Amino acid sequence: MEMFKTIDIRGLSFFKALQLASQEFRRIKKNGILEIIIDKKRNITDALSEWAKRQGYKVSDIEDDPQMVRLFIRKRSRVIKV
Repeated sequence: MEMFKTIDIRGLSFFKALQLASQEFRRIKKNGILEIIIDKKRNITDALSEWAKRQGYKVSDIEDDPQMVRLFIRKRSRVIKV
């Protein structure tokens, strides 16, 4: 299992990107970070941030530059909402 992983989802559909992010999160240890590189033209940062929050993960940082967006999500203990 890894503590830090980067995936580049530029050019992927939202559903394919979400599937890839979910798979990679299974490989990351608790308190590890997944960096997701997102295409600036098809910015799905908000949708992925909401997905992470619903899963109980924390968006630790978003870096926005002219060519891409880098989204950092920290894996922590899942919080079950009732």
